[in-house]
Amino acid sequence: MCWAWILANIVTPVASRTVDGLGNRVEEQIGYLLDYDDNLEGFRTRAGQLEARKNDVLGQVDKARDNNEKIKEAVLLWLAKAIQIEIDKEMMEEKIEKNKGPCHTWQLDWRFRCQLSELAKDKITKIDELMASRDIHSVSDLTHSSKALNSIMKLLKDDKVNIIGLQGPGGIGKSTLMEQLAKQIDTIAPHDKAHVIVAESSDLRRIQDKIAELLKFKIEEEDELQRRATLAKRLRERTKKVLIILDDVREKINLAVSGIPYGEERKRCKVIVTSRRLDVCSKMSDVTVQIEELGEEDRLKLFKQIARLPDSEAFEGAAKVIVKACGSLPNAIAIVAGALRGKLANESNESLVNIWNDAVEEVIRESRDIKIEEIPKEEFLGITIGYNELKMVAKGCLQFCCLFPAYRSVPIEDFVMHGLVDRLFRDVDSMGGVLNKMQSIVEDLRNRKILSYREGEGTYRIHDNTRIVVKYFATKEGNNLKSEAGLKKGWPQEDLKEYKKISLMDSGINKLPDEPMCPQLLTLFLQHNAFDKIPPGFFEHMREINFLDLSYTNISTLPGSIECLVKLRSLRAENTHLEKAPLKKEFKELVILILRGSSIRELPKGLERWINLKLLDLSNNIFLQGIPPNIISKLCQLEELYIGNSFGNWELEETPNPKSAAFKEVASLSRLTVLYIHINSTEVLSKQFDGPWGNLKRFRVQVNDDYWEIASTRSMHLKNISTPLADWVKLLLEKTEDLTLTRSRDLEDIGAIEVQGLTALMTMHLRACSLQRIFRSSFYARARNAEELNVEYCYSMKEVFCLEENEIEEEQAGLRKLRELILEGLPKLLTIWKGNHSKAHVENLEIMRVKECGKLKNIFSKTLALKLGKLEQLSFQKCDRLEEIVSSDEPEEKPEAAVSNIPPPPIFQNLQKLIISKCHKMKSVFSLTIVKGLKELKELNIVGCNEMERIISVSDEERKEERADILIQLENLILEDLTELKTIYNGKEILEWAGLE
Repeated sequence: MCWAWILANIVTPVASRTVDGLGNRVEEQIGYLLDYDDNLEGFRTRAGQLEARKNDVLGQVDKARDNNEKIKEAVLLWLAKAIQIEIDKEMMEEKIEKNKGPCHTWQLDWRFRCQLSELAKDKITKIDELMASRDIHSVSDLTHSSKALNSIMKLLKDDKVNIIGLQGPGGIGKSTLMEQLAKQIDTIAPHDKAHVIVAESSDLRRIQDKIAELLKFKIEEEDELQRRATLAKRLRERTKKVLIILDDVREKINLAVSGIPYGEERKRCKVIVTSRRLDVCSKMSDVTVQIEELGEEDRLKLFKQIARLPDSEAFEGAAKVIVKACGSLPNAIAIVAGALRGKLANESNESLVNIWNDAVEEVIRESRDIKIEEIPKEEFLGITIGYNELKMVAKGCLQFCCLFPAYRSVPIEDFVMHGLVDRLFRDVDSMGGVLNKMQSIVEDLRNRKILSYREGEGTYRIHDNTRIVVKYFATKEGNNLKSEAGLKKGWPQEDLKEYKKISLMDSGINKLPDEPMCPQLLTLFLQHNAFDKIPPGFFEHMREINFLDLSYTNISTLPGSIECLVKLRSLRAENTHLEKAPLKKEFKELVILILRGSSIRELPKGLERWINLKLLDLSNNIFLQGIPPNIISKLCQLEELYIGNSFGNWELEETPNPKSAAFKEVASLSRLTVLYIHINSTEVLSKQFDGPWGNLKRFRVQVNDDYWEIASTRSMHLKNISTPLADWVKLLLEKTEDLTLTRSRDLEDIGAIEVQGLTALMTMHLRACSLQRIFRSSFYARARNAEELNVEYCYSMKEVFCLEENEIEEEQAGLRKLRELILEGLPKLLTIWKGNHSKAHVENLEIMRVKECGKLKNIFSKTLALKLGKLEQLSFQKCDRLEEIVSSDEPEEKPEAAVSNIPPPPIFQNLQKLIISKCHKMKSVFSLTIVKGLKELKELNIVGCNEMERIISVSDEERKEERADILIQLENLILEDLTELKTIYNGKEILEWAGLE
């Protein structure tokens, strides 16, 4: 090296300026320069070792993913850091290559060499940290059940296996495994899923109704044979395959009489039965998979993962002792770990070891004092520790869960009622405030693994063994709780004097006792029982009750002794035959009154004096004759009012002697946050009403002379809408997620509605409106979140979407999220998309149905068709002039892909179901070019097309590209009433469709 140059140009100039510790930095820089070769060589060596370790970890990750295991976030982060170091090494080598040379060359780049040497040394330190990390000792989150999951996934692909059993002890994780399976099953094929908790109740009617509810239909019939036939029919009609999970089955269920497709019909319907009992699984299933117990190492991993145990050997001994004391079941281990994690969050590092050791002593102490025969001792101990760590309010929530049958999960709304009725939060007086508090508590219980969350339903559930422990402690703490919900035992024969909470829902009670002695009773749940009468003195000795539920019973009146319940805070009598509610007494404490779906003809006398009511539900009372004036307005504490499908004749003008309640009374309820209401007169849409409209978090406003049930919690159904609209209507429209317009005759298109935007809108239904089109391009950006569009019987409509050239930039923010498009009864419709198709956004469209659109000649241009990569279902019915699905004419503008040498993607590559019915001008369905891209088509139905000559048409140009492996996924083919059909395929190849059922 040229040491003289170094001394002259580095050391001397720097030394002359060295003050306040800069000398140390000079020494460092000289050190980096002198160690340049060693640091770079060390970096290269360590980087090579890291690459080998990275490849090993990637192999483990691939293997774990093949077994459906969830990869730990820490592992993914480790891999990202390792890959970044590889990139840094490559960049460094490039820089070194550029700066190679003799002494005179690098004299000018000494600063660069110092920086490079320092960087190499820093990277060596980081590599050493990565190599020493414990994060990669195990790449996946704990999956003791991954073997069982993998086995089930393979069995689901086996056409010979239709019913699969999963057996394992309580608390092993069967339900959790099923939730994980439901998320992953679509990797095999898209499925409609129904996960039903059976538990103690194997009542077929309940199971049928729950399956229907989860798959979004209803079984209206009462006769058993008709119910069975309806369920079977609806399951067979599903486009997707169906997965039914019957979870926690305690005794054999005869599926042959349930309506779940059986025998040969089951090819598109798979059933999984989970049970603690091997004999139940064996009798009901074709194959049974047993879930293995956790091994010692896996138990320790689970504990560390949930408890977030610090990465230190100091905690190993304590952790092993705790895990051993909790036994082999994940339920107990998870709860203990969740409880101790909460403790650790508020402690300093120095005290962590002591906390763990104290926890060990607590486990041992509890083991001497407590024993319950129904569950393993170790699991009881684990749940006990978790329970003891909770505050009283959280314990109360768990006790509340125990009032419900094991097969039923608890929605957050019920928790809110519990918090409000039992005054759990003294500093909170509103339902919204209680909701916020309750959400925080139940989420904490979920994080502690004491409650589980069912995502599909948005509800919470307590594990059976946890339920046993909670009920034990409720009694021990003096909150005597008796819950026989779902057990069908009838009214208890024992002495009930000491009980504070009794739940007998779905207990098979046909008759109530005359005057039961329950002097301490606070909560009584009697819903879902068949009794039709409440004895006159039934409530005489229950004067402390504050929470009463009589829903889903056959009662037609309330007894006089109901007025003994002066402390009553919640009365529910939902879906009963209740005709009269003679509640003459002034119930000052009442905050919740639910009479939904009853047969009452008039409101309870004195309702206007119940001024503390916060929730009033009178919806679906179709026999209600009216609401007298000046009652609703006096309920000034109301936060939630449900009155849809009960009363709609609201007065809109002030009169001296009004006969009915005025809409102004509703508008005067300043604390209202939820409003479900039906208004008959469409004049209300143009009348100004000051009110709580900006505060409404949920609403269903129906202005119509008939009533439609709508699922969305922010919906409006408006008839004969015209401009100008009242400000309150505009405000709600801007927050609406589900909008239905019927018989609106004065609108040319939706853009004529004077609102800032419809950005919250997800679903729009237009019926019998005199619209020329739906949107112009200028309005698309304001409805950009729309996912579903349903247009029916709009006889003036000529186009659905208009794409004007001069507004095309704004259109680019258009309906990108549209998933479903339904067009029916549009006799003047000439085109669906008018204008510049290259700017249309249909990339996310999944379902499209067109019916009775008599002037349509084709559906898509080639430009549009190339964008439909997610389209799954197509249906065309009674379109008399429809000649082709994709226009054979050249589009007005070339697809962007055509500009380059890259071939365009196949058309309809994700299409799974195609139905064409009574389209009499169609001579063929698809060209060979299009059919080659239909790799996912499973169902093809062509019915009643009088001029159909062939299904697949091969032109002379296409014959060179003929192949036999087309439509290889086809399972169902229906060709019916095709009088002119000459051939399915006019090519020379012989098509083999082995999958046809």
